[in-house]
Amino acid sequence: MVDGTPRRLDALRAGDTIVAARADGTLTNDIVSHLSLADADAQGTTFVVLTTESGRNLTLTAMHHLPVGPKCCANLKLAQDVVVGETIFEAVVSAAVRATQVIKIGSVIKAGLHSPVLTHGAMPIVDGIVTSFDAMHAVRLATAGLPLLEATGLTNTFRDAVLGDRKYIRSHDGYIA
Repeated sequence: MVDGTPRRLDALRAGDTIVAARADGTLTNDIVSHLSLADADAQGTTFVVLTTESGRNLTLTAMHHLPVGPKCCANLKLAQDVVVGETIFEAVVSAAVRATQVIKIGSVIKAGLHSPVLTHGAMPIVDGIVTSFDAMHAVRLATAGLPLLEATGLTNTFRDAVLGDRKYIRSHDGYIA
């Protein structure tokens, strides 16, 4: 959360403001959108666990994206394609991200699927590591289009017409947003 308090992904709601990374690697705040995935009923999902040299563990699905490479945050890779020695990025208190190396890759089977999609296209910080809710072309599209959808109240219409029957995040009033 923006006040530095960690919150589990399954506790996020549409409209929450969280710390995220801009494309240039600086930290910002962004709003959890109504397009965020939240399926607490998903069972038996295999997750990739990336351990960094700084001691952080990031748990994410194999198909989840995250920034990699010498500079944050233009190059995205699927978690399943990350290798030991690869550079990923962690959030630090200096309002920027810092490079860290993946030193170990494991897996775990867990319940639930959650992916915060942010209204202004910033990249969510999960377990202290910069992640991305989709491929770069979708992130750029979200940066341009999602604020308009949210402002006009058309996010649900877009979601239902284009994205199908996934399970989505709830609003603070408890309703599926």
